[in-house]
Amino acid sequence: MIFDPRPKERLRDLFNREVEINKFVNALNDPAVVVLGLRRTGKSSLINAVLNDYGYRYIYVDTRVLEQKPYAAYPDLVRLLERAFNDAVGRFNELIEVFRRIRGVSVAGFSISLSWSRRNGVDIAEVFDKLNDWASDRGLRFVVVLDEAQELVKVRGVNLLPVLAYVYDNLRNITIVVSGSEVRVLSRFLRLNDPESPLFGRYVARLELLPFTREQAVEFLRRGFEEVGVSFSDYDKVYDAIGGIPGWLTYFGFTYIREGPEGAIDRVREYAMSILRREFCNFLMEGRYVSKDRYIRVIEMCRFGCTWSDVKRTLEALEGRSINDATVKSIIDSLIDHSILIKRGDTYYLGDPLITDALKDNVSCT
Repeated sequence: MIFDPRPKERLRDLFNREVEINKFVNALNDPAVVVLGLRRTGKSSLINAVLNDYGYRYIYVDTRVLEQKPYAAYPDLVRLLERAFNDAVGRFNELIEVFRRIRGVSVAGFSISLSWSRRNGVDIAEVFDKLNDWASDRGLRFVVVLDEAQELVKVRGVNLLPVLAYVYDNLRNITIVVSGSEVRVLSRFLRLNDPESPLFGRYVARLELLPFTREQAVEFLRRGFEEVGVSFSDYDKVYDAIGGIPGWLTYFGFTYIREGPEGAIDRVREYAMSILRREFCNFLMEGRYVSKDRYIRVIEMCRFGCTWSDVKRTLEALEGRSINDATVKSIIDSLIDHSILIKRGDTYYLGDPLITDALKDNVSCT
């Protein structure tokens, strides 16, 4: 059903993503592909739908469990991988024999546990080696997905890039899929343009999922309500209230049908704003809480677009003092890195317009 808010896993459930689907399918023949897009634009749904409908064997590492951590350690990474490996074995039982042959991996039935001992723990490169051999023997292409991979920037004491570079250069039957809702997945995690990065100079296929335009949002809602036999006509009102983020539109359809039309828009807005407040708090807790008011002011002034000089001039007027250019740049860069702001030409806009309403009241992150 088009208004089911649970993650989709079939291509028939996706709307208006034919171009992106075709690009992604073709990119899976390359060593690596990056899928970009704001949160809730359907990246995970598209990736899962293609991999399942086309019958790929894959491991899906969902790094969102790290979102509320200001930093993560090596054991956090090992637990993340352990969960992903167990999920993969649950989907593809035949993979259990691969893990039996890997040092630092214990297998009991169809359950996997990983050792995080630095001396005798699991070697991630060896895991990929074994998976590549298994896929090669069967004439398959194996896919490793790092979903919302910008969160891996938080992991201290281990650098995954040399491992990814090794996979890219040597393991011909593995494709790495990196998805990200934030600019820092490119600038701080993969660092593709950094000469010091192990991945510097490698070609990585890219595709981006954008929010729906007004016309696309209207058609999405029209088809969804038509599919379930519900009469509805206030399409523009919904778009004006919650925008073109597919996740919010999906949740609106679900709420309208399951809970009734009365107050549906307001309920969805409040739900969306509660999530945006939580995500903003996660952003602040990465060492930015002391500057909370500045970030909120910049977000407010960029509601309808702003320039760098607008930000500097407004902050100086509000604070009654001069602010140096480096400070202004740091504020803007941080908001862009986390896709709270997006840049078009010389103008900055909000990634999700609802965030200004979400931050109107006092934001407490305790």
